[in-house]
Amino acid sequence: MRRFIAVSLCLLAFLMPSNAALDGGLKVEPVKQLRKGVDAWPLIVNPGNAAEQRVNATLTRLNLRLTQALHNCDAGALESIKQTGDAAGPRDKVSEDWSRKVVVTMQGPRFLSLVATDEYVNCGGAHPDSDTMAMVFDMTTGTPVSWPAMVTKSAGAAAILGAVSDGSKVGVLVLPALAKINLAAANEDCRDAFQDPQPFQLWPDAKNGALVAQAFDLPHVVAACAIEIPLSMAQARALGFDEGVVGAIEQAHREIVATPKP
Repeated sequence: MRRFIAVSLCLLAFLMPSNAALDGGLKVEPVKQLRKGVDAWPLIVNPGNAAEQRVNATLTRLNLRLTQALHNCDAGALESIKQTGDAAGPRDKVSEDWSRKVVVTMQGPRFLSLVATDEYVNCGGAHPDSDTMAMVFDMTTGTPVSWPAMVTKSAGAAAILGAVSDGSKVGVLVLPALAKINLAAANEDCRDAFQDPQPFQLWPDAKNGALVAQAFDLPHVVAACAIEIPLSMAQARALGFDEGVVGAIEQAHREIVATPKP
Protein backbone atom coordinates (compact mmCIF):
# COMPACT_ATOMS: atom_id res chain seq x y z
CA MET A 1 0.00 0.00 0.00
CA ARG A 2 2.79 2.40 0.93
CA ARG A 3 4.56 1.61 -2.33
CA PHE A 4 1.38 2.32 -4.26
CA ILE A 5 0.98 5.68 -2.52
CA ALA A 6 4.62 6.59 -3.18
CA VAL A 7 4.35 5.72 -6.85
CA SER A 8 1.09 7.66 -7.13
CA LEU A 9 2.64 10.74 -5.54
CA CYS A 10 5.64 10.58 -7.90
CA LEU A 11 3.32 10.29 -10.89
CA LEU A 12 1.24 13.23 -9.65
CA ALA A 13 4.36 15.36 -9.20
CA PHE A 14 5.42 14.51 -12.74
CA LEU A 15 2.06 15.44 -14.24
CA MET A 16 1.53 18.66 -12.31
CA PRO A 17 2.91 21.84 -13.95
CA SER A 18 6.03 23.30 -12.43
CA ASN A 19 5.61 26.49 -10.41
CA ALA A 20 8.88 27.97 -11.74
CA ALA A 21 7.11 30.47 -13.98
CA LEU A 22 4.55 31.26 -11.32
CA ASP A 23 7.10 32.15 -8.66
CA GLY A 24 9.41 34.10 -10.96
CA GLY A 25 11.98 31.35 -11.53
CA LEU A 26 11.52 31.04 -15.29
CA LYS A 27 14.85 30.87 -17.15
CA VAL A 28 15.25 32.02 -20.74
CA GLU A 29 18.23 31.54 -23.04
CA PRO A 30 20.41 34.55 -23.91
CA VAL A 31 19.20 36.17 -27.11
CA LYS A 32 21.07 34.83 -30.15
CA GLN A 33 21.10 35.98 -33.76
CA LEU A 34 19.74 34.20 -36.80
CA ARG A 35 22.20 36.32 -38.77
CA LYS A 36 24.01 39.59 -38.21
CA GLY A 37 21.59 42.16 -36.84
CA VAL A 38 18.62 39.78 -36.61
CA ASP A 39 17.76 38.39 -33.17
CA ALA A 40 15.95 35.08 -32.83
CA TRP A 41 13.23 34.48 -30.25
CA PRO A 42 15.00 32.94 -27.23
CA LEU A 43 13.67 29.68 -25.81
CA ILE A 44 12.98 28.58 -22.24
CA VAL A 45 15.92 26.71 -20.73
CA ASN A 46 15.16 23.06 -19.87
CA PRO A 47 11.37 23.27 -20.22
CA GLY A 48 9.96 21.33 -17.29
CA ASN A 49 6.27 21.02 -18.09
CA ALA A 50 3.77 21.01 -20.93
CA ALA A 51 3.20 24.78 -20.76
CA GLU A 52 6.91 25.55 -21.15
CA GLN A 53 7.23 23.02 -23.97
CA ARG A 54 4.26 24.66 -25.69
CA VAL A 55 5.94 28.07 -25.46
CA ASN A 56 9.16 26.72 -26.95
CA ALA A 57 7.25 25.07 -29.79
CA THR A 58 5.55 28.38 -30.59
CA LEU A 59 8.79 30.36 -30.49
CA THR A 60 10.53 27.77 -32.67
CA ARG A 61 7.76 28.11 -35.28
CA LEU A 62 8.11 31.89 -35.14
CA ASN A 63 11.87 31.62 -35.75
CA LEU A 64 11.22 29.42 -38.79
CA ARG A 65 8.70 31.97 -40.07
CA LEU A 66 11.22 34.77 -39.59
CA THR A 67 13.86 32.77 -41.48
CA GLN A 68 11.49 32.44 -44.43
CA ALA A 69 10.57 36.13 -44.24
CA LEU A 70 14.27 37.05 -44.36
CA HIS A 71 14.70 34.87 -47.45
CA ASN A 72 11.75 36.57 -49.14
CA CYS A 73 13.01 40.01 -48.15
CA ASP A 74 16.46 39.29 -49.59
CA ALA A 75 14.90 38.09 -52.83
CA GLY A 76 12.83 41.26 -53.08
CA ALA A 77 15.85 43.44 -52.37
CA LEU A 78 17.92 41.65 -55.00
CA GLU A 79 15.17 42.07 -57.55
CA SER A 80 14.95 45.78 -56.76
CA ILE A 81 18.72 46.13 -57.19
CA LYS A 82 18.54 44.27 -60.48
CA GLN A 83 15.80 46.56 -61.80
CA THR A 84 17.74 49.69 -60.89
CA GLY A 85 20.82 48.34 -62.66
CA ASP A 86 23.00 48.59 -59.57
CA ALA A 87 25.07 45.41 -59.71
CA ALA A 88 27.85 46.53 -57.37
CA GLY A 89 27.97 43.92 -54.63
CA PRO A 90 24.23 43.12 -54.44
CA ARG A 91 24.70 40.47 -51.78
CA ASP A 92 26.35 42.99 -49.48
CA LYS A 93 23.49 45.38 -50.11
CA VAL A 94 20.84 42.93 -48.84
CA SER A 95 22.79 41.62 -45.86
CA GLU A 96 21.37 44.37 -43.67
CA ASP A 97 17.96 44.81 -45.29
CA TRP A 98 16.24 43.59 -42.11
CA SER A 99 17.18 43.97 -38.47
CA ARG A 100 15.45 42.69 -35.36
CA LYS A 101 16.10 43.38 -31.69
CA VAL A 102 14.45 41.07 -29.12
CA VAL A 103 14.22 41.88 -25.42
CA VAL A 104 12.75 39.84 -22.57
CA THR A 105 10.56 42.21 -20.57
CA MET A 106 9.22 39.72 -18.00
CA GLN A 107 10.04 36.13 -17.04
CA GLY A 108 7.64 35.25 -14.26
CA PRO A 109 5.70 35.20 -12.11
CA ARG A 110 3.01 33.69 -14.34
CA PHE A 111 3.91 35.56 -17.55
CA LEU A 112 6.74 35.41 -20.06
CA SER A 113 7.00 38.52 -22.22
CA LEU A 114 9.26 39.04 -25.23
CA VAL A 115 9.21 42.05 -27.55
CA ALA A 116 10.77 42.22 -31.02
CA THR A 117 11.46 45.49 -32.84
CA ASP A 118 11.98 45.17 -36.59
CA GLU A 119 13.54 47.63 -39.01
CA TYR A 120 13.50 46.75 -42.69
CA VAL A 121 15.05 48.96 -45.32
CA ASN A 122 14.23 47.54 -48.72
CA CYS A 123 12.68 44.08 -49.04
CA GLY A 124 11.65 45.14 -52.54
CA GLY A 125 9.31 47.80 -51.18
CA ALA A 126 9.30 51.53 -51.71
CA HIS A 127 9.98 52.72 -48.18
CA PRO A 128 11.91 51.78 -45.06
CA ASP A 129 9.57 50.67 -42.29
CA SER A 130 9.51 49.37 -38.73
CA ASP A 131 7.35 47.08 -36.66
CA THR A 132 6.91 45.82 -33.10
CA MET A 133 5.77 42.35 -32.11
CA ALA A 134 4.97 41.43 -28.52
CA MET A 135 4.70 37.78 -27.50
CA VAL A 136 3.24 37.48 -24.00
CA PHE A 137 2.61 33.96 -22.73
CA ASP A 138 0.41 32.89 -19.84
CA MET A 139 2.60 30.23 -18.25
CA THR A 140 -0.35 28.46 -16.65
CA THR A 141 -1.23 27.27 -20.17
CA GLY A 142 1.76 28.10 -22.37
CA THR A 143 -0.45 30.02 -24.79
CA PRO A 144 -0.37 33.71 -25.75
CA VAL A 145 -2.38 35.96 -23.46
CA SER A 146 -5.91 36.81 -24.56
CA TRP A 147 -5.99 40.42 -23.43
CA PRO A 148 -9.79 40.88 -23.52
CA ALA A 149 -10.02 38.03 -21.00
CA MET A 150 -7.67 40.05 -18.76
CA VAL A 151 -9.96 43.09 -18.67
CA THR A 152 -13.29 43.45 -16.88
CA LYS A 153 -16.27 43.01 -19.21
CA SER A 154 -17.59 46.47 -18.35
CA ALA A 155 -14.52 48.03 -20.03
CA GLY A 156 -15.89 47.16 -23.46
CA ALA A 157 -12.68 45.49 -24.69
CA ALA A 158 -12.53 43.62 -27.98
CA ALA A 159 -9.92 41.38 -29.61
CA ILE A 160 -8.46 41.68 -33.10
CA LEU A 161 -6.01 39.31 -34.78
CA GLY A 162 -3.37 41.29 -36.65
CA ALA A 163 -0.27 40.51 -38.71
CA VAL A 164 3.24 41.90 -38.35
CA SER A 165 6.11 42.29 -40.81
CA ASP A 166 7.19 38.64 -40.95
CA GLY A 167 3.60 37.42 -41.37
CA SER A 168 3.14 36.27 -37.77
CA LYS A 169 -0.26 36.76 -36.17
CA VAL A 170 -0.65 38.66 -32.90
CA GLY A 171 -3.65 39.31 -30.71
CA VAL A 172 -4.31 43.02 -30.14
CA LEU A 173 -6.78 44.84 -27.94
CA VAL A 174 -9.33 47.56 -28.61
CA LEU A 175 -10.09 49.36 -25.34
CA PRO A 176 -11.92 52.73 -25.46
CA ALA A 177 -10.45 54.10 -22.23
CA LEU A 178 -6.93 53.16 -23.33
CA ALA A 179 -7.48 54.94 -26.64
CA LYS A 180 -8.25 58.15 -24.71
CA ILE A 181 -4.98 57.88 -22.76
CA ASN A 182 -3.06 57.33 -25.98
CA LEU A 183 -4.76 60.26 -27.68
CA ALA A 184 -3.92 62.57 -24.77
CA ALA A 185 -0.24 61.50 -24.91
CA ALA A 186 0.05 61.76 -28.70
CA ASN A 187 1.95 64.49 -30.47
CA GLU A 188 -0.40 67.13 -31.85
CA ASP A 189 0.51 66.16 -35.42
CA CYS A 190 -0.51 62.55 -34.69
CA ARG A 191 -3.94 63.06 -33.17
CA ASP A 192 -5.82 62.71 -36.43
CA ALA A 193 -4.42 59.16 -36.70
CA PHE A 194 -6.20 58.15 -33.50
CA GLN A 195 -9.73 59.36 -34.15
CA ASP A 196 -11.00 55.91 -35.14
CA PRO A 197 -11.04 52.95 -32.71
CA GLN A 198 -7.41 51.90 -32.43
CA PRO A 199 -6.07 48.43 -31.54
CA PHE A 200 -3.12 48.15 -29.18
CA GLN A 201 -0.39 45.68 -28.46
CA LEU A 202 0.33 45.18 -24.77
CA TRP A 203 3.23 43.77 -22.81
CA PRO A 204 4.41 43.85 -19.19
CA ASP A 205 7.60 45.72 -18.37
CA ALA A 206 8.79 44.17 -15.12
CA LYS A 207 11.88 46.37 -14.80
CA ASN A 208 9.84 49.56 -14.74
CA GLY A 209 6.71 48.10 -13.13
CA ALA A 210 4.48 49.04 -16.05
CA LEU A 211 2.05 47.59 -18.56
CA VAL A 212 3.09 49.01 -21.92
CA ALA A 213 0.56 49.78 -24.66
CA GLN A 214 1.41 50.70 -28.24
CA ALA A 215 -0.93 51.53 -31.11
CA PHE A 216 -0.93 48.77 -33.70
CA ASP A 217 -1.08 48.70 -37.51
CA LEU A 218 -0.92 52.42 -38.20
CA PRO A 219 -0.57 53.55 -41.84
CA HIS A 220 3.03 53.95 -42.96
CA VAL A 221 2.82 57.75 -43.12
CA VAL A 222 1.94 57.96 -39.41
CA ALA A 223 3.81 54.89 -38.15
CA ALA A 224 6.04 57.10 -36.00
CA CYS A 225 2.94 58.07 -34.01
CA ALA A 226 2.88 54.62 -32.39
CA ILE A 227 4.64 55.60 -29.19
CA GLU A 228 4.91 53.32 -26.18
CA ILE A 229 2.53 54.25 -23.37
CA PRO A 230 3.76 52.86 -20.01
CA LEU A 231 0.68 52.39 -17.84
CA SER A 232 1.27 52.51 -14.11
CA MET A 233 -0.35 49.80 -12.03
CA ALA A 234 -2.86 52.36 -10.78
CA GLN A 235 -3.78 53.19 -14.39
CA ALA A 236 -4.00 49.49 -15.30
CA ARG A 237 -6.38 48.85 -12.42
CA ALA A 238 -8.49 51.89 -13.36
CA LEU A 239 -8.73 50.55 -16.92
CA GLY A 240 -10.08 47.28 -15.55
CA PHE A 241 -7.11 44.96 -16.00
CA ASP A 242 -7.25 41.75 -14.00
CA GLU A 243 -5.47 41.69 -10.66
CA GLY A 244 -3.62 38.57 -11.82
CA VAL A 245 -1.82 40.67 -14.44
CA VAL A 246 -1.26 43.73 -12.28
CA GLY A 247 -0.17 41.74 -9.22
CA ALA A 248 2.28 39.66 -11.27
CA ILE A 249 3.93 42.78 -12.73
CA GLU A 250 4.18 44.34 -9.27
CA GLN A 251 5.77 41.20 -7.86
CA ALA A 252 8.24 40.91 -10.73
CA HIS A 253 9.19 44.56 -10.31
CA ARG A 254 9.74 44.14 -6.55
CA GLU A 255 11.99 41.15 -7.19
CA ILE A 256 14.07 43.07 -9.73
CA VAL A 257 14.44 46.06 -7.39
CA ALA A 258 15.43 43.76 -4.51
CA THR A 259 18.03 41.86 -6.55
CA PRO A 260 21.57 43.06 -5.78
CA LYS A 261 23.23 44.68 -8.79
CA PRO A 262 26.48 43.01 -9.96
